[in-house]
Amino acid sequence: MPCLLLTLGMALVCSVQATDMPQTKQNLELPKLAGTWHSMAMATNNISLMVMVKSALRVHVTSLWPTPVDHLEIVLHRWENNSCVEKKVLGEKTENPKKFKINYMGANEAMLLDTDYDNFLFLCLTDTTTRIQSLMCQYLARVLVEDNEIMKGFIRAFRPLHKRLWYLLDLRKMEEPCHF
Repeated sequence: MPCLLLTLGMALVCSVQATDMPQTKQNLELPKLAGTWHSMAMATNNISLMVMVKSALRVHVTSLWPTPVDHLEIVLHRWENNSCVEKKVLGEKTENPKKFKINYMGANEAMLLDTDYDNFLFLCLTDTTTRIQSLMCQYLARVLVEDNEIMKGFIRAFRPLHKRLWYLLDLRKMEEPCHF
């Protein structure tokens, strides 16, 4: 089973019922997000979104591109029909500059939790249409270099939440976008 090859480790106690994720207090500078990103880790409150390689939200975000009207194009890769495919998802701006309306495989919101623009970005894809929201969050990095302090920060981003288990998948040893 391919999942045994992965580091599926930490269980974090969290809740997602009508809860806003912690976010940076700074204003978002969308143009600074432009460019290549690498998926370093994924966290979810719904293990079925992670266990199977072909799960709908088990994706590798590979780049972000702001549009002239402050929307955000999210380029990702995922397994589909036994091959790695690239998908482009348009995030439409909302009143909250860190949230974008999307329409992708059950997710209807992309939320930027935290970033320093040069090293890391924490991004969540969320289905807010159900009573208990399903989230797939990612720690993205500009370069494929392990940074344990940023990984700890990614984990801390979920500490204020409670009551639901979070499952963490560490992707730092994997090189290719669809090499799950």
